[in-house]
Amino acid sequence: MASPKSKKLSIQRRSRSVPFPKPFWKAAIFSFFFLLTVIALIASIIVFAIDQTQKSAFLVVGVLFFTLFVWIVSLFIRRSASCPLCHGTPYFNSGAHKHEKATKLPLLNHAISNVVRTIVNQTFRCMYCGQPFDLLKPVTNPLSGRKKVDKKAPKQPQRRQRRKTIKKEIS
Repeated sequence: MASPKSKKLSIQRRSRSVPFPKPFWKAAIFSFFFLLTVIALIASIIVFAIDQTQKSAFLVVGVLFFTLFVWIVSLFIRRSASCPLCHGTPYFNSGAHKHEKATKLPLLNHAISNVVRTIVNQTFRCMYCGQPFDLLKPVTNPLSGRKKVDKKAPKQPQRRQRRKTIKKEIS
């Protein structure tokens, strides 16, 4: 008979929900867009190496400035997404000590690995606290800030109706 300690939950069952996933989606999309502009920059440099004309030089300079602009925007958006548990920045490397469960993809750092995982799996693991998060998992904590709408609850009477009912009760 297996002991309760030997049973481990899958990563999907252990992962936490994110109360406000919008900053994480924005950060992942802008970071992915930045990676695409880096690929476009490399392609434009290759085009310039093959065909050294003024048009290809303008192409390289234009793509370079666009890549810098997207990098700056992506930087600020990635810093705004913070871990709900430890308040670290899972999409931005701050130089702090990484958790032992933090994982990264080969040739990428922890932050870019989280971006890729978010785009592919809709999950990420905070590199500072090691907790896995699922962006599609519904919030189960009622204190998270999201309001639960109870459709069966009766509507409150309006102000005038309440005054009339109070006057009737008094008289």
